[in-house]
Amino acid sequence: MWWLVAAAGLFFFRGKIAQYGSRFLPSSTPQETAFMGHLIMLSSAIGYVPLSFLGAGRSLYLISMWSTIVTSLLTIKANYGPPPTPQKLGIAEIKAFMPTLQPWLQGAMTGPDFPFLFFCLIFVTAYPSIPALLILGRRSLWSVCTYCAKNTPERRLWKAFSGTWDRLKAKEKEVLAYAAMAEILLAIWMTASLLLPTRQLMATFLYWNYLRTRYQVPRSHPLHLQAWTQLGQHVQPVLTKVPLLNKPLDMAKDWFAPQYVQQQR
Repeated sequence: MWWLVAAAGLFFFRGKIAQYGSRFLPSSTPQETAFMGHLIMLSSAIGYVPLSFLGAGRSLYLISMWSTIVTSLLTIKANYGPPPTPQKLGIAEIKAFMPTLQPWLQGAMTGPDFPFLFFCLIFVTAYPSIPALLILGRRSLWSVCTYCAKNTPERRLWKAFSGTWDRLKAKEKEVLAYAAMAEILLAIWMTASLLLPTRQLMATFLYWNYLRTRYQVPRSHPLHLQAWTQLGQHVQPVLTKVPLLNKPLDMAKDWFAPQYVQQQR
């Protein structure tokens, strides 16, 4: 779990890193930083996919994941500010600190970057997954194209791709619906893969918690509700023939139930 040590080091020494790193890094706006991060992710993912069939390119996979992690952290900081931190790391101090952290965490979790940060932390140590890269790649493609259309419309490379972007943008609702379905199908595939030698128990458990968060957060709830509804229509004939499956399905529905809906009742 070397990445936990690296993340802890970056967190506790973030002040010193920022102090010395600012001397060598050019100043940029949060939008430019996010654009560069998504561009690196997209480029690395495109390079990894063909190499993966040759059993190579893991470094490109890690670059894709880490660029999304860093970009998400920087975007969350730009939108919500840095999280409050306890002055000491004692048990009593941490307990007293948690009510201070909760409002910041609730705000950050409603944004689009927090769930995908969780997503990348799951797959950065898991087996390289092309479906996971495709899910992240769709999001990065949207971010890069949105930035280019607004800020660099005269670039030659962008002009060559702008027609494709216009067609994709016109079908945005369909693309987002397919993306939500892809997230669900990945969870089903990971669950089925528990029967294989390459099973990933912890990653599967964490990914289902990620899906639960996506279903509960108001921003992504409509798309995931639509995807689950469509999936339910396809499996309904099976549930009719095997009614015993309805009980675990009802338990899963209660576990997924959005907290913000329950509070309104």
